[in-house]
Amino acid sequence: MAGPWRTFSSTQEEEKKRTVPDRILIKRLYHYIKPFRRNLAIAILAIVCTSITGLASPYMHKIAIDQIIQTGNLSNFLWWIPLFILVVLCNFFFQYVQIFQMRIIGENVVAAIRDDIMEKLQFISLRYFSEGEIGRIISRPINDANNLRIFLRMGFTSILLDTSSILGTFIIMFMLDFELTVIALAFIPIAIIIVWQLGRYSRRVYRKTLSTLAGLTGRMQEDLSGIKIIQAFVQEERTMRRFEETQEENVKATKNALKVSSAYQPVVIMLRILGTLAILWFGTLFIESGAITIGTLVAFIEYQFSYFMPLVDLINVADQYNSAMAAVERLFDLIDAKVEVTEPPPEIAVELK
Repeated sequence: MAGPWRTFSSTQEEEKKRTVPDRILIKRLYHYIKPFRRNLAIAILAIVCTSITGLASPYMHKIAIDQIIQTGNLSNFLWWIPLFILVVLCNFFFQYVQIFQMRIIGENVVAAIRDDIMEKLQFISLRYFSEGEIGRIISRPINDANNLRIFLRMGFTSILLDTSSILGTFIIMFMLDFELTVIALAFIPIAIIIVWQLGRYSRRVYRKTLSTLAGLTGRMQEDLSGIKIIQAFVQEERTMRRFEETQEENVKATKNALKVSSAYQPVVIMLRILGTLAILWFGTLFIESGAITIGTLVAFIEYQFSYFMPLVDLINVADQYNSAMAAVERLFDLIDAKVEVTEPPPEIAVELK
């Protein structure tokens, strides 16, 4: 924290930049997740099973094309169809388990952080309330905590699921054909470099968005709590202008964040189209040479979708991650606020009777 003076005022929040590394924030956040290790373990196991069952479908399509359709032995569909249905149902079941467990973790972690914040607010010095903006203080356990909840319930799950799906897809593709896999993955480094550069900028704009949202909450709180005085001195128009200026600042910051987030997906989709064209071109040549089968080419196209779509999800989750890390820092910033006036030790305290 920069200092005790005007900690929750617009001046200091606008000037304050992120200084705490993500690894430290994640380590502190794990302290709140630790009591729910069992739920986390179940969720991770379900995520791995979801990835495995999801990756099994393209390979079963390859089997259906190469060993059933092309051979003309359609009676094999009698065992293929029930097995395919079982794989799909298992995939849905494991998705339900992972979502349910992660929501339990998200709700309990946010509740624990809010408990710590409310406990700190009972002892924090009065100067924080008199010099700061109450709405900005309220914004942290409400708006920032909600951003963290969304990330834990959805974003964190997507990171684990998409990462395991991408790695599993790469392993299967290399087992099917090494040369075609190298061609299919040629565009991945380009996507990673672009996303990394955009991510460095998005971190700053998301913190700006949270700061302006806190300012908007603070402005509404102050205006509503002092509405009697505003009306008594006929200051409605002036109050409305101040609110519109604050809201415009929040809208501007949100637009800047949207500009960054909207640039992710088109880049990845364009690279996916180029990758698909490369797979079709070289895959056709490999089929003519007898290196691969038609079923293998179909599986490759599906697996290419299986790692590009999770990559798009990871890019979208990067926004949630950046927003969540900015929110976590602001939450811990409040929890770590120094209490200027502390209670005296029991042996010297004056008892009131």
